Amino acid sequence: MQGKKKKIRLDISVWVAASAITVLVLILGMMIFMQFQQREIQAQTIFIEKGATLIRSFEAGLRDRADREKDIFYFQKLLMETAQQPDIDYIVVTDSEGDILADSDPSTLGLRYGRELDMKKIAQSQEIRWRQTANPGGAGTFEVYRGFSPWRDGTAAGSQRPLIVFVGFNMDKIEKASREDFYRTVITAIILILIGSLAIVSLFLVQAYRTARASLSRVRVFSEALVRNMPIGLLAMDKDNRIVVCNEHARGLFAGDCPEILGQDVVRILPDALVRLLNKVNAPDGLIEQDISLPSEKSGEQTWEVVAAAFADEDVPEGKILLARNVTAIRGLEKEVVRSRHLNAIGSLAAGVAHEIRNPLSSIKGFAVYFKQRLSGNRDDEETAEIMIAETERLNRVISQLIEFARPLTLKKEKTALTGLVQQTVKLIEGEARKNSVQIDVRAPEDLPAAEIDPDKIRQVLLNIFLNALAAMPGGGRLSVELSQRQDVLEVVVSDTGAGIDEKDLPRIYDPYFTSKPAGTGLGLAVVQKIMEAHGAFLQIESRAGAGTRVVLRFALSGNEGMRNEK
Repeated sequence: MQGKKKKIRLDISVWVAASAITVLVLILGMMIFMQFQQREIQAQTIFIEKGATLIRSFEAGLRDRADREKDIFYFQKLLMETAQQPDIDYIVVTDSEGDILADSDPSTLGLRYGRELDMKKIAQSQEIRWRQTANPGGAGTFEVYRGFSPWRDGTAAGSQRPLIVFVGFNMDKIEKASREDFYRTVITAIILILIGSLAIVSLFLVQAYRTARASLSRVRVFSEALVRNMPIGLLAMDKDNRIVVCNEHARGLFAGDCPEILGQDVVRILPDALVRLLNKVNAPDGLIEQDISLPSEKSGEQTWEVVAAAFADEDVPEGKILLARNVTAIRGLEKEVVRSRHLNAIGSLAAGVAHEIRNPLSSIKGFAVYFKQRLSGNRDDEETAEIMIAETERLNRVISQLIEFARPLTLKKEKTALTGLVQQTVKLIEGEARKNSVQIDVRAPEDLPAAEIDPDKIRQVLLNIFLNALAAMPGGGRLSVELSQRQDVLEVVVSDTGAGIDEKDLPRIYDPYFTSKPAGTGLGLAVVQKIMEAHGAFLQIESRAGAGTRVVLRFALSGNEGMRNEK
């Protein structure tokens, strides 16, 4: 990297700066709008007051005159003289029908005016009204009007209708002043926006510079901590294939420690398989990912997932990077998953076959019952028929358990008191327990909270465990059930004094169809495990041959905790 200039970038958020400038523009725009609106209101107030004053002056000057004909002539003359003022466009007097009776422009006498207004309503009111009208010959006109009463009876000579006076003010000066004021305000606003924008950008630049300086050391510390503590092995080489970065998780790839290999050639440090992989990575955008088997003195052959890539600075190759992770256990689990899927497929097939066997099995049982009845009196034939019926029923139970095991579980959870559920299940086996001389002992506190479970499924779990315990004590014994609460977990412990389970058989107790009982199906504990896993509950079985068995069930009160099953 000698002779190469380092670029330092001070990045700021363009959107943040643009947003700040936009807010500034909006504030200035709102101030300008409010200023023009205020000036417009002031101009309207001036015109309205001026028009009202002029109308009152006309009324006061004409109200005491006696001769209406002379009043009309005098008023027409007065209108014409008043309209000569530079800021007045016209003065018009009409009756309530809009007929012009007097006008500063005599040529319009007799014409109609204000057709779009409610003239009768205006003539009856002394309220000042106003409007802005377009003037084709120049600037706009601000018109003030109201009912007009220059004489005592409020009508003009020769007319019995009320009067209306219209005064039109020329807005040329106002509009010209407004335009000049608008241009000055816009120029001032542009200057303020430029100054404000420069100030905002300068603040962001200063802040970005300070942030960059403050974060540079944090980034360096963070990058070093990241390389040191990342959960996969990392090796980085420069363009001369010398190791420049190494972390502790990469120690399984070579002999020695990281500080000892820094600066050394990868050919001397790494196994040949990794060197060949690195040699294949040439292009800056090249990436190779594959599994490599490497020998290990302690654990034998191990599988590593390796990713190798080249990196560059402005398309100039700078080195290579190698990421490696020991995936021996993961690959083993993947094989187990494949095996589990295969077993699930076989289980689904077996469930389908079992379902098809069930129908003819019912017919066989029916015929066996029929032959038993037909052959009544012949002891040998009756025993043969009874054996057929018993075997058919046993096969039907096996098929029922097989279908139940293969069928996907659908839980219907509800708040359930485990104490009552245990007592109900115990009642189902009391007859069998008395027959086998087995004493049952249930111990449970009275204040145990309810658990969110499927009561039917958990009853099946308890029944399977109780029946297994009774089968292990054909000559009598004790079956103990103890319920307790540990923080947010409800625990059910079932123990017996039966024959127990051989140590060599203990790892296989959950396998379907594995059983040590002559008449067992081998699906009882498999179903128990499936139901407990569906609840996210904990299942543990402890047993020794000749010392009895202890089964622990734990249910989380706060929902599914993903508790692990253990043997």
